[in-house]
Amino acid sequence: MLRGNIKLDNEQRFLKEHIIPEQKLNAAIKAAADKLLSKLDIYAEKFPGTYSTDLVYPLGENNTWVSGMHTGTILLAYELTGDERFLECAKKHIPSYKKRLDEKIGLWSHDVGFVYSPSIVALYKLTGDEELRTLALGAAEHLYNASYSQKGGFVIRSSKNVDKDWGCRTMMDTLMNIPLFFWAYEQTGDKKYLDAANSQLRITESCLIREDGSSYHHYQFDVETHKPVCGVTFQGHRDESTWSRGQAWGVLGLPIAYTYNKDESLLPLHRDVTYFALNHLPDDCVPYWDYDFVDKCDEARDVSAGLASACGMLEACGYLPDSAPEKTIYKNAAAQILEAAIDMCADSDKTEFDGLVRYSTCSVPHGIGVEECTLYGDFFYLEAIIRYLRPDWKRYW
Repeated sequence: MLRGNIKLDNEQRFLKEHIIPEQKLNAAIKAAADKLLSKLDIYAEKFPGTYSTDLVYPLGENNTWVSGMHTGTILLAYELTGDERFLECAKKHIPSYKKRLDEKIGLWSHDVGFVYSPSIVALYKLTGDEELRTLALGAAEHLYNASYSQKGGFVIRSSKNVDKDWGCRTMMDTLMNIPLFFWAYEQTGDKKYLDAANSQLRITESCLIREDGSSYHHYQFDVETHKPVCGVTFQGHRDESTWSRGQAWGVLGLPIAYTYNKDESLLPLHRDVTYFALNHLPDDCVPYWDYDFVDKCDEARDVSAGLASACGMLEACGYLPDSAPEKTIYKNAAAQILEAAIDMCADSDKTEFDGLVRYSTCSVPHGIGVEECTLYGDFFYLEAIIRYLRPDWKRYW
């Protein structure tokens, strides 16, 4: 399959320089930090749920796939403000991550990387604490042993539920979990981690990403042979549509993978995936929950899809030469998306809500977290800000 042929429908939209005013960015950081500080005593002990209900987060334990992004959000606030209270709060989470790994709480799936990369790996990078390195490597080993299919060469969505109707699947989300494998290979030199990550990339390209740069959310494999069967959806509009946050995992996950393995074939693949997303970005730059929907409709929005995509485009700007035309497009598109999130979805005087941004959507087909606050919306909001302000920021993934 030939990659790199997708064109932008309206290139001029992203060629004009777009700069977010410094005052607006500083105000956004302050508003986010103030909101987190107001709840920091609670967040040192309890974890918000995946999504809010009526814009209020439920509180519970560290047991979901997004818990790591809660810790990551607090660490991003620390890096953006320098306020040590955020770092101390994040450190208080460490025992809960040890408990999760010891007892394998909510870790029998592809999402182990989502749990440990923006939390324990990030804390290790920020503090150099060797106990955190050991913990994160233990998480990588568990992900490999529990969920990686050597027969199929992919990470299984649910390693405790491999059946013909559900379990033997991989998905776009896994692109954000394999950085844990890449990092583990860098730390240990154990090639099994590198081979697993690269194999997942090959499966993603051949099965999940279509010729036009769009993507299936899930891909079903035969439960016995682990051979490809068909593309399906879980949170998208239909099997042949493109769930916007799933596409965002590609826009962000592919350039992260490239920085690890330097596989040149990822560059045109990433461009196709990104251009598809930009071709389906509404005029106001806040994506709908599925790219079947583009403009002027009543469908739910998902700002998290836009923010994660902005992070991916800014990641690619870090290695693309200035002569690459897509570098200008990526930089300006990311700025437009981030500013739209600040203007339309962040804190305002009109509506109170627990998260840093609203209009983030968990799953329309399941009727949960629709245009609410989500922990991944909050996390990628701050990650997009720090990437925009500091191109040399050392990412957590």
